[in-house]
Amino acid sequence: MFSKDQYSLIDFGNGRRLERFGPLVLDRPCPGANGFQIKNRQAWQKADARFEDRRGVNRFEVSKNVSNALGFRGIWRPLTDRGELYFGVEQKRERSQDQDVDKVSGRPWTISYNNKFVLELKGSPFGHVGVFPEQAENWDRIFDLCHNGCERLQRPLRILNLFGYTGGSALAAMAAGAETTHLDATRNVVAQAKRNAALSFQSGEKDLVLAPVRWIVDDAVKFVKREIKRERFYDGVILDPPSYGHGARGEVWRLSRDLKPLLDKIMKLLSGEFCFVALSGHTPGYEAPVLERMLRIAFQENFTSTKDIKYHTKTLGIQSQNGSTLYSGDISFAYGEVKRD
Repeated sequence: MFSKDQYSLIDFGNGRRLERFGPLVLDRPCPGANGFQIKNRQAWQKADARFEDRRGVNRFEVSKNVSNALGFRGIWRPLTDRGELYFGVEQKRERSQDQDVDKVSGRPWTISYNNKFVLELKGSPFGHVGVFPEQAENWDRIFDLCHNGCERLQRPLRILNLFGYTGGSALAAMAAGAETTHLDATRNVVAQAKRNAALSFQSGEKDLVLAPVRWIVDDAVKFVKREIKRERFYDGVILDPPSYGHGARGEVWRLSRDLKPLLDKIMKLLSGEFCFVALSGHTPGYEAPVLERMLRIAFQENFTSTKDIKYHTKTLGIQSQNGSTLYSGDISFAYGEVKRD
């Protein structure tokens, strides 16, 4: 997990969340915070920057824009001198529709994850910062599964990280000694993942060793099909698919249509000594029990024996400083020592 000086959820409610990322306190939209009330209004006055649409949004008011939070194009407004250092560039120029996420923040801004790796954060035109903090406990489990798998097999695991975003899961696997293929359809976020790996190497952590990695910009479905033809196998697969998205060449991804066929194809990529598959979700109708059931069906349809596969399934949440928990998605891990016949 993140140490409190690196990340903390301070408060949430009325469609927004207040978080500390390293030195900065940010006020940004959060659909999961709709229906909750702000508990510490004074804390919100200390935000260094706020993300809002260009017309301005009251930080405590739920509007149709807030309900679609992190899906609309907006602007980071600095509220303090510290915020000005990082986000003041927003006030000086208009963003074009194809704004490069690498050019939004005004200066470098990093946080460290559990002395394992470093993540550089950037304020994007859609309210993201380059990390989803709820994934931290998943990174812990990925690290443990990869570490244990490397010891059991007495070799580096081969891990495929699909929809990999800026590389948190890939870096967790690499830190545990697993040779990792990191794929995302967006060139900018793969570039940021590469930079995160480079910054981690340069971080000075004396015990940090990262295994080799391949960085791929491609459509997940097309890449998996090609890997099947190449007969390239993996010991573990990590998937964090969006509800809707586009591939590197405009391919359309719809979770409801495409996830089940992709899981079936992934089963064909698993090595004879598979270690785990991790499937996370953030889409209504794909809560933790549904994700586990989809994994169970995929294994049952593709393996003759599944009795030794175990499942770890849970709802993800982040606890705020006042003790309230913000729902943040779901995940199911399938793991074991099943060998393909």
